[in-house]
Amino acid sequence: MKGLLLLLAGFGLCIMVIAQDPESFSYQTIVRDLSGGIAAGRPVTLRLSIVGEKPDNPTIYSEMHHIETNQLGLVSLILGEGKEKIGDFTDIDLRSGKYFLKVETDAAGGTNFTDIGTIQILVISLTEIPTISKKTSSSVTEDEMFISRKYAGKFLDYRQTGPKSENGPNIIWIKTSMENTFGKISAYGKKCNFSVGDNLYLKRTFYNPGGLMGYWVYRIENDASVYYKLTELQHDRKVKAEVWFK
Repeated sequence: MKGLLLLLAGFGLCIMVIAQDPESFSYQTIVRDLSGGIAAGRPVTLRLSIVGEKPDNPTIYSEMHHIETNQLGLVSLILGEGKEKIGDFTDIDLRSGKYFLKVETDAAGGTNFTDIGTIQILVISLTEIPTISKKTSSSVTEDEMFISRKYAGKFLDYRQTGPKSENGPNIIWIKTSMENTFGKISAYGKKCNFSVGDNLYLKRTFYNPGGLMGYWVYRIENDASVYYKLTELQHDRKVKAEVWFK
């Protein structure tokens, strides 16, 4: 799956992620308890399964993730890096047929799973994506209600690190020419494909599935549309990304 854009369509929202590793891709969702309330700041279990042709067909592959939600009930994980795997993820060629991702959760952190939905996995070659024109302004507001973007300096260097837990996400710390303002910017990734001298921007997008409530997603990007999702808490300043937009 390396070099492909994976589009996960469903739950009233389209989620686009870039497969940076041939054996994994990113997935993000909001976890709710049995009463329908958001499971905020608690350990939960997710079971992700890939089924073929039709959503109700037998499971080809599955894995579990024991993870903690943030204060919005949001979890971000890497499919392909879970535990208690059944099947071999690397044997699945998502371009060869119709595949679906089935998501089950236990908001109590156990294995009493509730099915929260099944979505089709659509694979699009990067060569089919139209070129995005570069943005030259150092401070852009695309929609003050839902999308905002601000200049974060020129890219200087990065460091790859991560938590000590075995199943924790990979983290990069990004250093820019505005380090005195932002500190080292913490994002998810195994490596950083920014080039020295790139203009970098902090961007937030408000997602509102269902129209009742929503959440902000924060990322750092360059003019060439390379981007990484920010971690909730930034490394050396011990501040949340949201404070940069207040």
